[in-house]
Amino acid sequence: MKLPSLLRRAGLAVLMLLGPAAAALAAPTQVLPLQVSAERSTTLAIWEPAQVRGVVLFSSGHGAWPERYERLLQSWADAGFVVLAPLHVDSMKYPQREQFSLQQGLTERFVDMRAVSSYAAKHWPGMPVAAAGHSLGTLISATLGGALNGLGPLRDPSVVAVLGFSSPGRIPGLINEQSYASLALPLLLVTGDKDLVPGFVSDPVDHLYPVETAPAGDKTGVVLAGGDHNLIGGEPELLFERARELGTAFLRAQLLKDEQARQLLAAPAAANERWLRR
Repeated sequence: MKLPSLLRRAGLAVLMLLGPAAAALAAPTQVLPLQVSAERSTTLAIWEPAQVRGVVLFSSGHGAWPERYERLLQSWADAGFVVLAPLHVDSMKYPQREQFSLQQGLTERFVDMRAVSSYAAKHWPGMPVAAAGHSLGTLISATLGGALNGLGPLRDPSVVAVLGFSSPGRIPGLINEQSYASLALPLLLVTGDKDLVPGFVSDPVDHLYPVETAPAGDKTGVVLAGGDHNLIGGEPELLFERARELGTAFLRAQLLKDEQARQLLAAPAAANERWLRR
């Protein structure tokens, strides 16, 4: 797998958006060591409800870490989903981060998610599974759902739905009009009209590319007016709450077949929102 130079240049910009200025850390239910390969281990943060009704495999944004999304992930646990989020090697919290190039970091993300999926299958067999992520994590989650099938057998057959907050947009040499053609699962992508990544995403519309180019059917994009790339980190509060509401409703609709959640997602767009349904 070869990363284009644009992705390399974008690394610093993404870190600036996802770095120390993010929300304060909070504790998940538990953090466990996770052996992801014969050569490497990481940690797995788990948000587990008293009664598990479904599983969410979560991939954080480039440079970020699971606890940064505490409010979002805890709300999913409150809704009955156990959330499993590994610490990726590109995270600023990963001890040996400097030992991995950006190209290696992307490859290792898939290794992480494969190990997390196996952990979920062992501890919660038979539970419905969704893949979710933020920014680069959205690309990883979409790949678990079937996107980028030209890169190899990265599809996770346990995943039945994909939820993303922002996306890497279009990446020359990696993401083109065929990249999401194999993503046949239900998809919800939430972004904002101010969602820019300097040197990486210059047009917020590009974040909708997965919805626009995946096969039609259960594909939804929501653009919140005023939302930027840190939307799901809690800034601003009202938009964060709306994004969290929509994401939780999607999980409930897809994993639990919750009719009330389906109706919320089928309702007309609220003020200052733009919806793309395919």
